[in-house]
Parts: sequence; C-alpha cells; structure tokens
Amino acid sequence: MASTFAGLSITSRGLNAAQVGLTVTTNNMSNIDTEGYSRQVVSQTSIGPAAVYSSSSLVGSGVEVTSVDRVSSFRLNQKYWAENSAASELEAEATYLEQIEEVFGTSDSSDISEALDALETALGTLADDPTDESVRASVLEYAEAFCDTLNTAAEELESIRSDLNNEVYTAVEEINSYASQIAELNSQIVTATASGASTNELEDARDVLIDELSSLADISVTAADDGSYTITVDGITLVKGDSYNELECYTVTDSTSDSYGMYGIRWAESGDDFDAGDSGALAGYLEMRDGSTADSKGVVYYMNQLDEFAQTFAQALNEGVTDSSGTTYSGNVDGYGLDDSTGIRLFTYDDLTSEEFESSGSDLEDAYSNITAANISVSKDVQDDTNKIAASSASGEESNTENLDDIISICSSVNVSGTSTLTDLYNVIVATVGGDSATTQTAYASKSATATYIDTSRTSVSGVSSDEETINLTTYQSAYAASASMVSAWSELYDTTISMVDD
Repeated sequence: MASTFAGLSITSRGLNAAQVGLTVTTNNMSNIDTEGYSRQVVSQTSIGPAAVYSSSSLVGSGVEVTSVDRVSSFRLNQKYWAENSAASELEAEATYLEQIEEVFGTSDSSDISEALDALETALGTLADDPTDESVRASVLEYAEAFCDTLNTAAEELESIRSDLNNEVYTAVEEINSYASQIAELNSQIVTATASGASTNELEDARDVLIDELSSLADISVTAADDGSYTITVDGITLVKGDSYNELECYTVTDSTSDSYGMYGIRWAESGDDFDAGDSGALAGYLEMRDGSTADSKGVVYYMNQLDEFAQTFAQALNEGVTDSSGTTYSGNVDGYGLDDSTGIRLFTYDDLTSEEFESSGSDLEDAYSNITAANISVSKDVQDDTNKIAASSASGEESNTENLDDIISICSSVNVSGTSTLTDLYNVIVATVGGDSATTQTAYASKSATATYIDTSRTSVSGVSSDEETINLTTYQSAYAASASMVSAWSELYDTTISMVDD
C-alpha cells in the first residue's frame, strides 16, 4: 500500500517542480536582451510507484525535475558561422574598396583628371605666346601640381595598405584571444558535465566567442561527446578540448612576394604558413592588402594600374606617340626650348635630370619602368629653367608652337594606347574601381542578408519570447498554487486522521 504521507510527499515534489519552473522562467525573462543567451527549459518526468514489482503499489510518486536545458540548434549555429564568415570577408573588402574608390574619384570628378585638365589648359595658354615667362612658370606649376596629385594618390593607397596590414595583425591577435577563451570554456564545460553541473551559461559564452571568431576566419566546428568543441581552419586544428594552436605575425622579407614588407602569418608551434581560407575578415584583409592580379584585385593591383598610367603619361609627353592611324605626335624631347635646347624631358622621377633619367635604366623602356605614381616628378631641367619647355619644332623659332600643339593634343585627344587617350586610360581605372566596389557591395548585402536570416532562425529557436515566457509564468504559478492547495488538503486529512486515532 502507499505510504501514509505519500500525498504530502507528492505535493512537495510538485511545489519544487513548479518553483524550479518559475525560477527558470524568471531567469529567461531577465535575460531577454542578453546577447547570446539561449532560453532554458525545465525537463521533468513522473516518478513511478515506489514498489515497481508490487501489484499493491498502483499510484505514482509525483514529479521529478531531471534537468534545466538550454535550447539551441548546433546545425543552425554551423550554418550561421559559415555565412557570417563569408559575409565578413565581403564586408572587409567592400569597406576598403570604398576607400580606394575615394582616392581615384569618379569619371566626372577626380583630382587627377582635374589636374590633367588644368595642365592642358596651361599648355594651351602658353601656345598663345610661347615667349611669356610668366605663363611658362604657370605651366611648371600645373605640371608639378599634376605630379603632386599622383604622388598624393599613391601615398593614400599606401596608407590604405598600411591600415590593412594593421588589420591583419589585430585580427591575428583576436583569433588567438578567442581561441584561448574557447579552450578555457571547453575545459570548464567538460569538468561541469562530468560532475553533473549545469553548463548552459558556459555554452552560451562559448557560442558568442565562436560567433566572433567566425567573422574573422573560415572555421569548421565539430562537437565531441564530452561537450567540448574542436575548431579547425583550413583543415588545421585551432582549438581542441582545452588546448589551442596559436598564430603569430612576422615581417615578410622575400622581395618577390606580394606581401613583401608586410605581415605574414604562421602557426607558432610548427612555423608553417597560415592559410586564412576562402572567407572571414582576415581573408578579406589579406586579399585587399596583397591582391595584384585581375582575379585578386587589391591595393597592389590598383597601385600598379596607377603606376602604368603615370609611366604612359610621362613617356607620351616626353617622347611623343604614334596613334592607331599612324599619325605621329612629337614630345618635348623632339622640340626646341626658348634657349634652343632640345632632347629635354618634361617628366622624370625623383627630380632627375633628363640625362640622369636616361642612365637610370638599361634602355629607355627600362628607365620608364622606374616611374611610379609615387615618384613621378617634373624633370630637374625644367624645374631649373622653364625655357626648356619645347614649344617650337625648329631651332631658333621662338614663336613656333608646332611641337607644343602636339603635346597639347597628346594631353587631350590623341590615342596614346590603342584607341584610348590619357583621359580614357584614367577613366578605365576609375570605372574598374567603381565597378569592383559596387559588385562587392552587392555581394556583401546579399550574403549579409542570408546570415541575418539564419541568425533570425537561430533566435526563433533559442531566443527568449516574452509572450511564451508569460504563458509559462502563468502555467507554473497555477501549478504552484494547485500544489499549495493540495498541501492544505492533505494537512487537513492528516489532522482528521490523527484526531480519529486519538479518540
């Protein structure tokens, strides 16, 4: 038969279960705005008859709380981590492409194209009177301003690259920090699981860290039976149990590498190079910092494009060009200055004279390959004497402007490369940067929306709903009140029984 005090025992268990439910509900509602918090639910089961194998024990023994579990979907977490990593790479690229786009401007508004137009205008004014010393000084001023504009653009691109290099270092430090913290949480979770303690808050904290880690690197996460996670990057273990594999930065000294002078990344223990994978902000920083090909467009690629433009510009105005129709236009070296000088170049690099420039390479083409947007300058010859600007096509003819007219045409309308003028060449660079930026922005918006959708799905599973918790609160309150009423009923029954015995 059932115990004399079985009813009170069952009621006590009911009170306890309801109280646990109220506590969990209160905890959920208080953490409704806590980042990374997963709602918790009470798992309970009925307790069978005390004597399972006795036909005389027909009534159960009430309810028992077996655990308080966090509600979370590991599958959705994995999907989010993958999409978050991809979105973060695109975000990093989009952010820096916008900065590069600002350096180059637009086809309608660009410091470089405006400086080129100003130089052309100054040359046109000189063509009205090639003997005017003040106008020649103005041409020098605008030529130097054009070089300064290219120099500044190169400096800004180099500054962006330096910022990216710092981003790489910071990202590596953050990865190490997250890996260390995750390994520590793995250890705590394994210990708590073995002792039967709750790991809910520890697992929430670990998932928040992995969310952050996934934004930096292309990670893969697997769960072990003991509750710990193993995290790999490009197939190499970053975290396993309570240990982690640290990364380190070093300065690349290989001059043939695209990352020469920048930070390289390697595994601290093995010394092997680290591969950031195909996604994550770190991969985006590295691609933007070092990308130099049409398939991997980064700062280096756009710097190379600007350097080629500077070289083409200098060579065209110095040496002249033959356009696609076969028409030849003379450059400054072909004409004669007011002092009857000839063979003088308007543009060199690092303030070299024409003679120094010629001897700076194995041949003329090699010399021009030394010109970059960062170092292009007006030649020292012209800086020292503007009379060496060669307006005339013949010696001793001060009013002759045939050579200057050719130089002006080269600035404005002559096809200096295929069917492209100097303006066309620069606009191609502008269009390329703008197109790449727009494409990346669109891809980021799409990937970010996907990641947000998956995160919303995660939240719908693990997030706290005030409506749902209000219902739970009412349910547990009612259960507690009912159990409390049963306590009163059983107490009255016991009092009556005891009084009958006493009589």
